[in-house]
Amino acid sequence: MAKWLAAEVPEWLLLILLVIGLPVFMLLLESLVHRWLPHWRRGEHNDATGIMLSAAAVVYSVAIGLCVVTLWEKRSEARAATEAEAMNLAAMAEASRVCDPAVQAAIDEVVLEYNRGVLENWSNRTHGEAAPVVGEALDSLASTIATITPHTDAERAFVLDAVRRLATATELRADAVRLAHEQQLPDVVWISVLTGSVVVLSLCVTCGVRDGWLRRVLIAGVAATIGVNVFLAVELNYPFEGRVSIRPHSYRHVVELLESRE
Repeated sequence: MAKWLAAEVPEWLLLILLVIGLPVFMLLLESLVHRWLPHWRRGEHNDATGIMLSAAAVVYSVAIGLCVVTLWEKRSEARAATEAEAMNLAAMAEASRVCDPAVQAAIDEVVLEYNRGVLENWSNRTHGEAAPVVGEALDSLASTIATITPHTDAERAFVLDAVRRLATATELRADAVRLAHEQQLPDVVWISVLTGSVVVLSLCVTCGVRDGWLRRVLIAGVAATIGVNVFLAVELNYPFEGRVSIRPHSYRHVVELLESRE
């Protein structure tokens, strides 16, 4: 459900539903509850409900805060991994200028094939799956480097750096795929977040404030705050899905750079 919301529902519509729709729903529910139980409006048990609401709100705030911070850090990590993966091999292609033109052209071609493979199979990355064509391009690049016979110090330095970058490329690719797959919050965490939201909102309805406008403002404010938190959790839960997702701009930039050198 959360994935469908992040991938198919526009973020502005989801934000409106959670930040405006949820408070409106809570105001309607509050009106019905106090119509059925008018004695709650007198606030005779506000001391008890206030203590329970405060405790529930603190626990909920800590839980949702940790979720949002964790998701943001993982999203930043996934973005850094994709950018590093693209730039790592681009730097190898740039450094290959110390080699013979034929070797340089071969390396440029394979690096170009690698980044094109990532772009063409970006949907695999969004689902946390490795694209075979990208792995094949990496193997081809390793074979190309293995055929180089260095004759100068610059070429020897390039070969050593290229071997290191090949190992780094494999690690970065694996990290990017892993982060796309492991970014999501476990179902048990989603259950706890949604349950905490329901509990806090339910306790808000039980508080009695005789001033109707003040009571509605407080309930709407709490509902809107919870809606924003849930919105952030949904949007950040899938780093490669939705309109605020990570885009393959780095790979596209490398492709454009190498194509301009052909």
